[in-house]
Amino acid sequence: MRRYWNDAAGPEWVGLEREFEVALAPFADALLRRAAPVPGEHVLDVGCGFGATTVALARAVGDDGRVMGLDISEPLLSRARARAEAAAVGNVIWRQADAQDAPLPPGHFDLVVSRLGVMFFDDPVAAFANLHGATKQGGRLAFVCWQPAARNAWYTFPTEVLAPYVTVTPPLPDGPGPFSLGDPDRVRGVLADAGWGGIGIDEVDAEMVQGAGGDVDAVMHHLVRGPLAAALRDAPLRATALDALRTAVAARMGDGPAVWPAKAWAVTARR
Repeated sequence: MRRYWNDAAGPEWVGLEREFEVALAPFADALLRRAAPVPGEHVLDVGCGFGATTVALARAVGDDGRVMGLDISEPLLSRARARAEAAAVGNVIWRQADAQDAPLPPGHFDLVVSRLGVMFFDDPVAAFANLHGATKQGGRLAFVCWQPAARNAWYTFPTEVLAPYVTVTPPLPDGPGPFSLGDPDRVRGVLADAGWGGIGIDEVDAEMVQGAGGDVDAVMHHLVRGPLAAALRDAPLRATALDALRTAVAARMGDGPAVWPAKAWAVTARR
């Protein structure tokens, strides 16, 4: 994961920052509503990425509060630092580390949050136990994670279109990967084993806009990345596959932006 998010995914995501921010905005909003940060709190943002949620949290807790933006990816953290500086937000500490085993101040945080950043742990019980130990008694945990891949058409659409031409390796159901926490019973078990109580899980349904609302080229640039790009890289039918995907995207868009239904879980818990 360290190598992937520093050498491959991190730089790729920085290049697609606007596309990801538009696509994930509904889930950031859902997370912040449930996290409900208040002035003066100390908050840990796990897998902070570009820093969008970190900056929003920093503004919510105010000058008397503090936020730590934690991410494994230096390219993403560099962009997050620049975002905070441009927004004149100074109550953030940035840290490059893996939340699974990072030394964190014990019993320090009032609130631990993550926007789609907790699905990539090699050992999720150990990771959430580490976060539990860094949280104050009575402190809160709030995160959003994807429901199973089959419920997320933004993921299944391109893989189904490309299936006749290339083999796309499916994500592991139990991770690490984007859908590793798709089973709510597994989520409850992981959190309980890590020491968390008061666990609540509810659905977040939203429309995901791909390509930041741009044209077919923008949507293709956003879609053909990660496992799809890897599958297509040396495929004999690469050109045919890309033409098929472009045609399907154009038909999906019609006269509007490229929109797919997306389903996530909003998870809350307490120490």
